[in-house]
Amino acid sequence: MASKELEKSPSNESISKQASSVIYSLLDHEKAESKNLPVCPNLLHYNDNFLEWKYRQALICESYSFTKPSAEFKNNLMIFYIFITAYLGILLATSLLLYRKGDLNYYHLIFHLLCILALTIIAYSILVLILFSSWSLMNYRPLLMILSFAFLIYLVIGDGKVLSEIFSTSSDSENWLPCSVGITCYIVMVRKPLFECFYLIAMLSIASMVLYLGANITLSTSSYYSIFSEFTLFSVFLFLQIIDAYQLEYRSRQIFLRMHMEEQDGKAKVVLGSENEKEAIKTEIEMIVRTLDSIKREIRYAGRMIIYNDLKKRLKSTCLEIEKIIRIIAHGNFLNVINIARERDMDEDDKTFIEQNFMSPQPNNPRIPSSLMSISEISEKKINFPFMSYGVHELESVLATVGKNWNFDIWFVYNSTGHSIYVIAKYLLKKWSLNDSFKIPDLVIDRYFQTLEKSYYKNPYHNACHAADVLHTVLFFYHHGDLLKSLSPLDLLSSIVAALGHDVGHQALNNRFLVNNRDEIALIYNDSSVLENMHCSKTYQIMNKPDCNLFGSLTPEDWVKSRKLIVEMILETDMSKHFEILGRFKIRAYSLSDFNINNQDDKVQLLSMGLKCADIGHSAKATDLHEKWTKLVCEEFFNQGDIEKAKHQPVSMFCDRDTTDIPKSQAGFLKNICIPLFEAWCHYLRSDSINLLVLEQIKRNHQSWEAKSQTRRATMGVCDSLVKEFEKTKRSSVASSDGTKLHTSEF
Repeated sequence: MASKELEKSPSNESISKQASSVIYSLLDHEKAESKNLPVCPNLLHYNDNFLEWKYRQALICESYSFTKPSAEFKNNLMIFYIFITAYLGILLATSLLLYRKGDLNYYHLIFHLLCILALTIIAYSILVLILFSSWSLMNYRPLLMILSFAFLIYLVIGDGKVLSEIFSTSSDSENWLPCSVGITCYIVMVRKPLFECFYLIAMLSIASMVLYLGANITLSTSSYYSIFSEFTLFSVFLFLQIIDAYQLEYRSRQIFLRMHMEEQDGKAKVVLGSENEKEAIKTEIEMIVRTLDSIKREIRYAGRMIIYNDLKKRLKSTCLEIEKIIRIIAHGNFLNVINIARERDMDEDDKTFIEQNFMSPQPNNPRIPSSLMSISEISEKKINFPFMSYGVHELESVLATVGKNWNFDIWFVYNSTGHSIYVIAKYLLKKWSLNDSFKIPDLVIDRYFQTLEKSYYKNPYHNACHAADVLHTVLFFYHHGDLLKSLSPLDLLSSIVAALGHDVGHQALNNRFLVNNRDEIALIYNDSSVLENMHCSKTYQIMNKPDCNLFGSLTPEDWVKSRKLIVEMILETDMSKHFEILGRFKIRAYSLSDFNINNQDDKVQLLSMGLKCADIGHSAKATDLHEKWTKLVCEEFFNQGDIEKAKHQPVSMFCDRDTTDIPKSQAGFLKNICIPLFEAWCHYLRSDSINLLVLEQIKRNHQSWEAKSQTRRATMGVCDSLVKEFEKTKRSSVASSDGTKLHTSEF
């Protein structure tokens, strides 16, 4: 009930409209707002960059989208452009009339016509960019400022007295174009599309005053008394505009902060929610936490209605107890119970695929705190490029984009050098001086990573190139998610080894197949995370070979810390524990918001989640790159299906090359597995670039597969209809032929 009332409350109306509303002041809403607003008092910018980005997005974008301007923003733009069009039209008509009457000099006319034409072209070019370019939409303010400065310069110089001095013409006529009054009108109107942005309004106003005073003193023929009297009135009006803009923006930021805090507390949204949350698969514990959060929200809402302090204290104490329960659940290990049958809207094939590959219990691994220095203390350095022998001039520039260019193509490196893991690893260890930090000889680096690369089978998908691509994706998260500054050199080296070794020795067969066929690996690891345990083991077995001990210089304590991190990172790539891992992470990220990367336990969980996301990171890459990886993984699935057919075993879901609908299977995989995972990860990272490059791209890929699936279904439907029609015609033809033969025999 409370949540429904909240949805209808005025707090969810337009932020800027609330800020400028008289009703807002009458209702005394300011008592509910934060008195100590976390903003820079001079510029009115939130101290938190992510909060500032959310505020701007809430003002100009439709439903927190990057591509669609909000209805209010479009309305403000429309009003602003109506003013510009009308005002320029008035200036054009007035200049032509004055010229026709002989009151306007020819040079003045040409100046006005050229300026009006140029401003019109600039204004409408900017409008087109804002409406049809997502980048221009998010960066529209600099574009409007360019237009504004051009407009104001024209209005100041376009004054008849100033123009007369510039062109050395007579200024006897008193019939001038209404340019000066246009400055004040423009400042008032531009406030709407700028959403009362104080520092931009102040910048435009001060620039206008300086231009007006400077141009009139140096170029105008008017007396100083006349100039300063006009300037005083002009300045008072503009200063009032600045003060009013400051008050309105401050108030709108108060309103947004309250709405944002309510959203974080679960008052405006369900705490564990996302735009796809209703469709996402949830563990039973997630459902319990969801219910507890709902109870806590209702208690807090009820507390606002109560005036007795003793009851308020009891309700507050109850909320604290509920938070303790949620915290215990989030840090526990009982998130593995999933009732897949209750997902009524899910495709049956997707349910079967998820049951076979993404559901299984998982043990917890102990963690040890870390006391090493931060990797930020080691700066990236230019190195003597170690791969000059390959003779590929572009290779160095391509490797420089590892971890920085989201759509980095590992296949270029492999095709250029014949290597992937070895080239990437050696480049990164040299780049970050990790070889110097841990006293690793070049021979050991070469031997270990070359042996690791050779230990990967030449599978279609689970090969050395996949491992190198996963490392790149992990480092992209570290760079753009602002994690790198919190990592020690040992954390970074361990992450590199974990990413490059996370699929070593993979046989292109999944855990379910190995367990069902009583494979030797399954027997060794007792059917629990069979492949992942094997990958961990092989990663360290290689270090026991001659000249391969990458961690030979580590102290016993650091060796244990590194091993714990590497083992846990690799084990959490087991997709049979997907929902347990994701459920635990979502409770920590959404409900508790208590991750602290400087705490070793939390660091291990976060880095493990980073590798888990990177392991299926191709799903969020550019569509052509994503489809390339998809073809490879499907071929690997189909090869397993062929083996199952040869063994006369039931073929695993989506492993039958004869019946699998690839677009449908991929659309389901992205919708049910990838998108919920990346939404939770991006929610924690709060990175503009990751949201734009990763989250938006994976949604586009999902839409692409959905469209292909619908096209395929439509095509198959047409084919089925044609086959049925052909069979019907064939039966009719046979029946007609039989009837003719019978009639002939009777005759």
